[in-house]
Amino acid sequence: MSELSRFKKMLGGLGKRLYNWRETKESMYLLSFMYETILEEFTDINEGDYEKGMDKLINLVAPMSAEVISKLLFEVKVLGVPFKSFITKNLTDLPYIIETALFAIFGSWSTKVFKKPILILASESDQRVDTIIIDIMECPFCCNTMIPPEKLGAHKYGKLLCLTIEQMIQSVEDYAGNDFNVVARELKCFLTGDSHGEIRLWLYPRDKPALLDSNDYLRLIK
Repeated sequence: MSELSRFKKMLGGLGKRLYNWRETKESMYLLSFMYETILEEFTDINEGDYEKGMDKLINLVAPMSAEVISKLLFEVKVLGVPFKSFITKNLTDLPYIIETALFAIFGSWSTKVFKKPILILASESDQRVDTIIIDIMECPFCCNTMIPPEKLGAHKYGKLLCLTIEQMIQSVEDYAGNDFNVVARELKCFLTGDSHGEIRLWLYPRDKPALLDSNDYLRLIK
């Protein structure tokens, strides 16, 4: 059963809109163009190897992404209420927390991009761990790119978006006191001909490392 009351969810719904309203807005088309340009630069540095270029870009962005997400979760207040007050230890609240955070970052545009996150409990998951599935209806990154997906090797083009959501959920679970190692992969991508994008996140108990080794997706997708 959820630990979040109806009132708290109503407050969260108002808060995410106020937070997004007061923040500086950026064009997603501009951001997608910047993303491709930066990836091309890293690829040039690595002698035209897009996979290595993405590796270097991810290594640079990962710590910055974690810092930004941490500030959002633990420093932002709306109506005097910090976002972290919506975080609970109960995994059934996690889809709502993710949805709220995505709206706070992307605004109402997020409802056009992401379907509501779905939680699959470990008892029902093929990987035997708690799993979150987030389907993507419109991709903010691959909509403009001219980079052929096969050049990315084991990467998917939406890796940065995937990484950001991974860092967000890891921060949430760390704060909640759940001892998970959160791992995310983009399983489906418009560039590879899929009808929709899909980001899947697995919450691996840190005391069961063998479960992580048994995930076939992690051997195929970076």
